[in-house]
Amino acid sequence: MQRLYAEFDGPVRPAFGNESSRAREYYRRYVGFVTQHLPKEPARVLDIGCGAGWSTLMMREAGHDANGLDLHPSDRVEVRAFADVPYTQGDAQHLPFADSTFDAVAMYQVLEHVPEPVLALHEGMRVLRRGGRLIVVGPNLLGAGVNLYWAMHHTVRCLKQGKLWETRTPEMARHPGGNTMPEAWLQTLRFVKQTVQKLTVERSPAFLMREPDHRPPFHADNDACYFCNPMDLVNWAKATGLAKPVQWWAGDRNIARVIWPITGGTWVVLEKL
Repeated sequence: MQRLYAEFDGPVRPAFGNESSRAREYYRRYVGFVTQHLPKEPARVLDIGCGAGWSTLMMREAGHDANGLDLHPSDRVEVRAFADVPYTQGDAQHLPFADSTFDAVAMYQVLEHVPEPVLALHEGMRVLRRGGRLIVVGPNLLGAGVNLYWAMHHTVRCLKQGKLWETRTPEMARHPGGNTMPEAWLQTLRFVKQTVQKLTVERSPAFLMREPDHRPPFHADNDACYFCNPMDLVNWAKATGLAKPVQWWAGDRNIARVIWPITGGTWVVLEKL
């Protein structure tokens, strides 16, 4: 998967060319969440998984010393064609920076693709200054509420087609939440069980991994190798004593503060102790 993200020219990450307005809308929520939770103004920020560089550029335009990092070569960073954006080719699991370099480390739709997410979290903490913040935004791949919606969607589709059951075919993609009607229902039940366990009895988080589907074209999180979720990150911070959770829900969704374990997103801010 790492070689694929570094070398593949296909749609493994968003690309916008010179469509600035579309790129800025795509990254608006992420950049807004990051800038809202920075520990100081201005801040030195490491934007892990910056892709084409738009999120890094937007943070720099907001007055911060933002630096992008991704697996791919610098000639694939779109914004470098018209803006001076610092960029490093590197791996989230082995950050090429000294200890205590940044005020904030942010990552967007990255952790679910990392083979060793715990190592990436430790690396993020290592390069943070004391009081700095690790900000993780991505999917909640244990989000039972979202998966329930798709299980019902698959069921309605099958009924409209006159089928009471759906069988997997060899060419069918493998999504974390399941692609067929029975898979989606089974995964929803599993996600409910795993979410309850992580909220109650699990103190030292068990980072659930999966075999990624690396066949293009990609859809959603077929290529994810970790069931990314906010419960793991909060539990990890508490168990290691390296950080304290500051926020673990989407700040622009009022109900998210209540139903965050079952929503479709991971919005977590951890402050280094």
